[in-house]
Amino acid sequence: MDVEVGSNPRPNPWKTVWFSPRLTIQRVIAADPRPSWTGVIALAALHQVFAALRVDPVDGTFSSSRSVMPAILGALQIVFGVLVGPFLLAFVGSWLGGDADADDIRHAVAWSYVPLAIFGLLWIPLLIAFGGPPAGATPQGAAQWLGVLLALVIFAGGIWTLVLEVIMLAEVQHFAVWRAVISIGILLIPLLLLGAIR
Repeated sequence: MDVEVGSNPRPNPWKTVWFSPRLTIQRVIAADPRPSWTGVIALAALHQVFAALRVDPVDGTFSSSRSVMPAILGALQIVFGVLVGPFLLAFVGSWLGGDADADDIRHAVAWSYVPLAIFGLLWIPLLIAFGGPPAGATPQGAAQWLGVLLALVIFAGGIWTLVLEVIMLAEVQHFAVWRAVISIGILLIPLLLLGAIR
């Protein structure tokens, strides 16, 4: 890595990861102690829970029977991705010439979830605007436009999370971005299978 251990003793990935992912992960890996990623993962898991909320198509009210299992599986996908995923990424990455250990990869994966975690908080006004889960609801007027705008921002946060994960994985593994894409693609196979259970 290019960063000396003492050059930034207290990195703040919440701020810097957005537009400097390589430098951010270098500073996180070099820091002693490393910043905790549990808050990021908790908020990202909360995003998955909010995204899984559904309404009953018959009466338009919140449906716990349609929401509970997808919410649990969505949160578990985040936890799996951070706790188990780095071991798989280290293993697959070693085939592709990577040299990072699972702990370094865990920090790269976890801190890449910052946009998802932050934009996931936008589910709260979205739920208020729709008067419940947006799936199947039919808002009118300003609530409809607010809902569309917030949904687009949340979607953009998800895309940016993926971009950051690819860049930071490539940085810690010391290989090209295309190799990071392949590594993540292989990791997504079990996650997509888990998601298909929904």
